[in-house]
Amino acid sequence: MLASSKHRQQAYLMGYFRSGPGQTHKVEELHYAYSRDGLRWYELNGNKPVWASSLGEGILRDPFIGRGPDGRWHLVFTIRPLGPAIGYASSADLIHWEAEKALPVMADIPDTVNSWAPEFSYDPVHGDFLIYWASSTGSDLSHSKHYCTRTKDWSTFSPTELFYDPGFQTIDASLAEHEGKFYMAIKDESHVYEPERYPHPPMNFLAAADRLEGPYEVIPGVQTPDFTEGPEFLWIESRKKWLLLYDYWAYGKFGVMESADMTHWSAELEEGMLRTPYRARHANVFPIGEEELRRLLDRYALLVHYRTTTYAPVRVAAEETTGFLHDAFALRSVVMELQPERLDGTQVLYDEGDAENGLALRLQDGVVEAVVCAKGRRCSLRGEHKPFTLGQWQHVVVTFGEGELRLFVDGEPAGCVSSAITLVHGHESPGGYGGRFGVDAFGDCGGKGAFLGAIRHVRIYSVPLQLEDIRWLRR
Repeated sequence: MLASSKHRQQAYLMGYFRSGPGQTHKVEELHYAYSRDGLRWYELNGNKPVWASSLGEGILRDPFIGRGPDGRWHLVFTIRPLGPAIGYASSADLIHWEAEKALPVMADIPDTVNSWAPEFSYDPVHGDFLIYWASSTGSDLSHSKHYCTRTKDWSTFSPTELFYDPGFQTIDASLAEHEGKFYMAIKDESHVYEPERYPHPPMNFLAAADRLEGPYEVIPGVQTPDFTEGPEFLWIESRKKWLLLYDYWAYGKFGVMESADMTHWSAELEEGMLRTPYRARHANVFPIGEEELRRLLDRYALLVHYRTTTYAPVRVAAEETTGFLHDAFALRSVVMELQPERLDGTQVLYDEGDAENGLALRLQDGVVEAVVCAKGRRCSLRGEHKPFTLGQWQHVVVTFGEGELRLFVDGEPAGCVSSAITLVHGHESPGGYGGRFGVDAFGDCGGKGAFLGAIRHVRIYSVPLQLEDIRWLRR
């Protein structure tokens, strides 16, 4: 796969490893996050690894994932110990990775010290994959250049060649295609090892070529802010724009710029416009299909799915100290289908937590209402939607994330409210769906507040589902 403005998908996946500022708190394994706009990225699997490498020291850094022309996914990554090899694995579904092996791409280049941040692009002209990475040769890491090789089958490879050498140190190259021209974002690493000769701090710059293999010429005047690395292109079809994401590796955050033509770039977008997972590093971002996203959400974000149709309150959590319905959360979605027999009065649909820390959903005189509370602070929302029809199945969703509480009814937005609440703390209160099980997040108690009708397909997710996801679930 080559990042391209020809891509029409509107779901995006991020692959990354984790570390804190200054290479602390490292979790050097594959992680995932997803996005619908390329700016708000929500961690899957609770920001825990989805796959670990068994090569060498078991280290996986700088993951890069791309799709081949046959639909199969390929993963390349930095391994340890340092040396002439990079890591490789393949997958049919982005969930089950296999055929893991080390690719000794620099084995024939004497005195290779490292092989860092590999990526690849499928080349339809030659019918093969162009793999490229940064290596230093000699006695230390101060001679980094980019090398490349080609393969059709990930088993046999062409002789390794020099790919890009501008006369100074570079790492972290990433390629994209736009309107028949090829672009490379790449980090200038020269200041790290020769600060007196190269006083400008490390940053990423852009270069362009008429062919995938180059030669690449620098685009004057385009660079990312100082102390950034790991640039990645992503085409956003809904906005007809490119994003360039990059990593402030020493500060534990990302930045992003945008462009419509790959030549004229915006200043860095405001920090609040971008959300990335906590301690994510060196992210690879790429489009995926709707079915692929659905499978990933089911595998790495769906906490539970209660399929059975019920006609009475269902207790999910007792008075305990642990469990997914007792744990603290910053991101949540609750999805259900309901068939009301009456619309009057208070009918509790979902009850998690209590009046101090919790989330609840109810039908109040025929209107859906939601509430979230943390440490006694409460944020509530009354939906605006078409009247429910007795005896018919309705699709209801509440989402919470980044302080926003949202309602959706039958695949349409039904309300949104923002608050200062960003984390619902853990609790020991009972909970479930179809009724009230103690003091609910609205602050109500007494009686069960039972829903008068049928409920089915109750799903709880660890991410705030987006409108496109909700409409897909309702299909």
